[in-house]
Amino acid sequence: MANETPTARRPPKRLVTALRSRLETERAELSAQASELEADFADQSWRDSRCDDDAETGSATFERERTMSLARNARQVVADIERALDRIAAGTYGVCVSCGSPIAAERLEAVPQTVHCVDCRRQAERLR
Repeated sequence: MANETPTARRPPKRLVTALRSRLETERAELSAQASELEADFADQSWRDSRCDDDAETGSATFERERTMSLARNARQVVADIERALDRIAAGTYGVCVSCGSPIAAERLEAVPQTVHCVDCRRQAERLR
């Protein structure tokens, strides 16, 4: 129906409840993972390297950068999850922020923190 309001197109409550629980679990796991990665990065033992080998230094630098990149990515997903939980609380979860169409249940199950329907996501990817 073309005149439906976004609240009428929200996903079923049972699905939202299951996804909320999943999002909360993922948020806790990713927050812990990010904290552990940040602690690994903060560990200054990499500075104690007594090796003058350029290859060894390059490997250590790569590992530090990789660790911080993983931590940043985890923190970004946590932020996305928190925004999804906010949308659940506000009653706007499951509605595409670009076009206002409902987001398919299958997409929400695959990527529960998504804000775009499949069509809008495809369009955004083409523009990149």
